[in-house]
Amino acid sequence: MAGLPSEQPNDDIESRLFDLTALRLQLALIEADTGDFERHRKRVVELAGLLEEKSNVPAVKEQLGLRAAVQEAQWWEGTNLELLEDLRLRLRGLVRLLERKERTVIYTNFQDEVRDIRDEDVVPMPKMTGAQYEKKVREYLKNHQDHLVIHRLRTNQPLTETDLEGLEQTLSEIGDEDGPRLLNDLLERNGAPSLAWFVRSLVGMDRSAAQEAFAEFLNDRSLSPDQIRFVEMIVDQLTARGVMPPEALYEPPFTRLHHAGPDELFTGKEDVVEAVFQQIETIHEGIQTRAG
Repeated sequence: MAGLPSEQPNDDIESRLFDLTALRLQLALIEADTGDFERHRKRVVELAGLLEEKSNVPAVKEQLGLRAAVQEAQWWEGTNLELLEDLRLRLRGLVRLLERKERTVIYTNFQDEVRDIRDEDVVPMPKMTGAQYEKKVREYLKNHQDHLVIHRLRTNQPLTETDLEGLEQTLSEIGDEDGPRLLNDLLERNGAPSLAWFVRSLVGMDRSAAQEAFAEFLNDRSLSPDQIRFVEMIVDQLTARGVMPPEALYEPPFTRLHHAGPDELFTGKEDVVEAVFQQIETIHEGIQTRAG
């Protein structure tokens, strides 16, 4: 959750009050305080509705889609800090355009009393959300495929413990002090058995490396055209996805060659099917266990 901005355009009292509402909304989401969240959410929805009357203003017109969306319950389902922060930044400069007479003003004639003071632990505000971290990791992997360890993963070369530890440290540093936790959460969220598995699933395998791994089958003249095509499809999948569970051979697109899967497609060549499965397992060796 970001702090209050400073020296921003339209940094008037109305914008700052909206900042306060939006930031309290973020805090309520973090603390899972449904009561506070709903109260501040309704205020944001109310302001978005009032802005409809200012649609002739270019700045307001630009946010037409967002204003309409936040007034729908579906927009709030599964919302996160990143979306709420984007909402704050896009609407904070518009609320000052509302007529003051359109707003409900409540006057009170009593004094506030400080009661039931209690000490509570301060809730730490994360500097980076899981979604933001995952985006940065994906961008790093996309732009650093020449990184030694990433290159070894793409070309199906064996990795050392030092390689894995170095890669883990590199990706952890992207998340600053929260990096180790964010990286672990990322692997859990994607169901990856290891960091190496996760990285290869994103960067894929070099086609020549995948072809070399299955050269024995691709060059086997005793195989039929459909059987050769089946092996070529394995190469295609590994090139694009980097990893492939064996059970995928019984699903599309492989079943387009034979609806019953490889066992029937390779009838009479059970040794070939067994060797294909073994080769897939060999490719996955070394990337299925977490480092450390």
